[in-house]
Amino acid sequence: MVAASRVTFAYARDGCFPLSRFWARVNPHTKTPVNAVWFNVAVGCACVLLIFAGDVAIGAIFSVGAIGAFVAFTIPISIRTFFVGNRFRRGPWHLGKFSFVVGTLATMFTTLMVPILCLPTVTGSDLTPDLMNWTVVVWGGPMLLAIIWFVVDAHKWFKGPRVNVEHMMIGQEGNVLEGKMENASEDSGSPERVLAEDGKVAKLA
Repeated sequence: MVAASRVTFAYARDGCFPLSRFWARVNPHTKTPVNAVWFNVAVGCACVLLIFAGDVAIGAIFSVGAIGAFVAFTIPISIRTFFVGNRFRRGPWHLGKFSFVVGTLATMFTTLMVPILCLPTVTGSDLTPDLMNWTVVVWGGPMLLAIIWFVVDAHKWFKGPRVNVEHMMIGQEGNVLEGKMENASEDSGSPERVLAEDGKVAKLA
């Protein structure tokens, strides 16, 4: 519930979720996205009702939770490991030279586990519609619709996640503090700089 609420708020904040303004609204008293939380409470309760439909339905929901977590974690890990490489801006804690090895192993593990979670527990003549693992349909269906939506429409207006945190300026000479100007070099007469609202360093002179 916590993870789903956070994801719902993030999607709504980025403007790629139906009724985004409503779901992204933060309660002024609790400082939390209460609307997104209650939305997921309703969805969670509806999913739990599937327990009355039998073990097949609720089993698919449980497997979807595991696959969803694996895929959500693996996509950024794989992008960072195989596509971004040394251009990745590290945080205060990182794996250093082991990042590539751990990222590769993590990607291999989830690539193996996702198909396994879609397999039925029985095979051959014992496999019936009631014993079939319908996870691939329950999870794959919405994912396919999301991909189609992005290709047909969303790519025209979705520009990526909105940055709502301050990032340190990496690779710049001297220290650049938000709202404060300083000389990059007092002796060289280099122009003063200020960190603009869009996160870029603007020259003042």
